[in-house]
Amino acid sequence: MARMFSDDQLKDIAEPPAEKALRALAAGDTVRMTGLLWEMASGPAGVEGLTLHVLSRFVGEFRKDFGEEGARVLLDRIGAQMMRSFATDYLAGIERQVIADLVSVFKHQGGGNLVPVVETDEEVVFDLAPCGSGGRFVLDGTAEKLPEWYGPWSDGVTSYCQACKACQRGLNEATGEQTWTTEIHGNTPGRCTLRFRKRQTRGTRLFPGSEIYSVTRTRIQLALEKVARHDYKITDLVRDQHRDWLPWHDFAISLAAHVFGICEVERGSAYLAEKLKRAYNSTFSLFYPVFLRLGDEQHLRYLCKAHHYHMMSFTLTEEDERFVFRLDPCGSGGRLFRGQMWRNLFEYGGPLSPRISKPSNITFNRSNFPVYCTHCASHNQDEFVNDVLYFVNDGHAQMHPGMPCLQFTYKKGVHVDRVDRILLKQVGM
Repeated sequence: MARMFSDDQLKDIAEPPAEKALRALAAGDTVRMTGLLWEMASGPAGVEGLTLHVLSRFVGEFRKDFGEEGARVLLDRIGAQMMRSFATDYLAGIERQVIADLVSVFKHQGGGNLVPVVETDEEVVFDLAPCGSGGRFVLDGTAEKLPEWYGPWSDGVTSYCQACKACQRGLNEATGEQTWTTEIHGNTPGRCTLRFRKRQTRGTRLFPGSEIYSVTRTRIQLALEKVARHDYKITDLVRDQHRDWLPWHDFAISLAAHVFGICEVERGSAYLAEKLKRAYNSTFSLFYPVFLRLGDEQHLRYLCKAHHYHMMSFTLTEEDERFVFRLDPCGSGGRLFRGQMWRNLFEYGGPLSPRISKPSNITFNRSNFPVYCTHCASHNQDEFVNDVLYFVNDGHAQMHPGMPCLQFTYKKGVHVDRVDRILLKQVGM
């Protein structure tokens, strides 16, 4: 196939929306800039949606396989790992930062609405009306349509919210009191109230004046609010905006990494492979119809935007039959491998964060393989079976922390029979 894009065109395709918005702002093109701001506001949607669905489906699978009490035990072990740094800081008296960081996890959730309720001498209270994670599955009807994966358990709490409750229990057990609790309001679908109890800071104001409002706002929300008032002094809010949601991104990714890890620890690689097929591939394949409808340029632009919001640093090049992303690092598996997660939420070598010793198709037939990256092997195989080359990873590129990963997206009209035999062999095909 002939080359489709010049170097300048590829550079434009790969450029973050924030850079385009800053250039429009500098040129005084406020119409284009505002349009880009709204595009940026929905930037995390693809990565977030995939991860949330995968997490809920895995929790539903745990319930089916281990029973409700057994599944809660697994989730509590994950919650304890997720909350380690929060508990350490809270016990050290750094309560404002702990609360602000937990709030930042929720304020970035797409479709959610976080508002302050009150700060008293004893606690700080916020309302999610609605919640943008577990609440979204109630509001959009998914919990009712697919109850096995998303629906309420016998206590009335839905699958995804069970994971959130486990994190609360992890923090509360580590701090010795009810530091973080939530109340799910059954009479208002999707609504949840968050309560954070003060300890060493009891009797003081952690968020005085308007700070209790500002702590709930994202940079893109603040930028759009200023533009609505014809205030265009937003450069600092726009620059690298795709990295603003890093707390929520890394929280969800680390939660998924621990979920994969506990599958491996409890029941081994065959069980993890089966759960990836059922709970991950079933979600990933929802993107296939979108890919098939998009042209090459549309698809590339979509992937580049998703990669920016997936915390990736990458370069994009073109070959005869495919486009090559050099991820240095990949924003999830690569950063996990390098130990770069926010708040050190996940690090290899922990009790639920193994490297898999025995080669198999979900380790790209490598030994000592990082457990999180097994999902890439799983979706490679699924794409090959379905002949839908959405994007394919070279599982032998990132052999050690610090090495880049390679990802290929094939041009329209290229089928699996044209895929490099080495890539097929990596996943046993």
